[in-house]
Amino acid sequence: MRRLAAVTLALALVPAVAACSVGPNAPTTAQGPSGNGTSVNQGPIQLRGITIVKGGAGLPIGTFVGTFVNTGSEPDVLRSVTIDDPKGSSTTVLGTNAVASTLVLPGFSSTQVGYRGTTHIDIRGLTIAPTAYATVTFTFATAGDVTIPVMAVQPVGIYAGLGPITS
Repeated sequence: MRRLAAVTLALALVPAVAACSVGPNAPTTAQGPSGNGTSVNQGPIQLRGITIVKGGAGLPIGTFVGTFVNTGSEPDVLRSVTIDDPKGSSTTVLGTNAVASTLVLPGFSSTQVGYRGTTHIDIRGLTIAPTAYATVTFTFATAGDVTIPVMAVQPVGIYAGLGPITS
């Protein structure tokens, strides 16, 4: 009888000591920034796998790599990109759907940037070290501001051959 009571008590305590029963706000459900790109949703706008690929050879340039998805029926416009860089930096949007350094995101569409394609969000004056995170704010006309940590990487491995088209 004592053995049965001990086993029952031990089984009853498993969820408490496993820390899996602390609900939806458990520390194990929160994931920090990833080196494989940062993803976030803001209303109908989704940013997927956003990464900064540096210009290589120590150059203070880079480009954003990732995908912008507009799940809404109405278009939105990426009006600006701001990087919290201690020495300052500027961005330029170039290519398909780019108008006066803004990026039009049509409804029900996705737009890749930086993948050897025609659309780039290039950076000048970038001093963030490789593997460091920059705080980046994307400002959309309708969806508003989206501020996320974005990792800067060298153009090697899966990022080989990617980089800015501005110099």
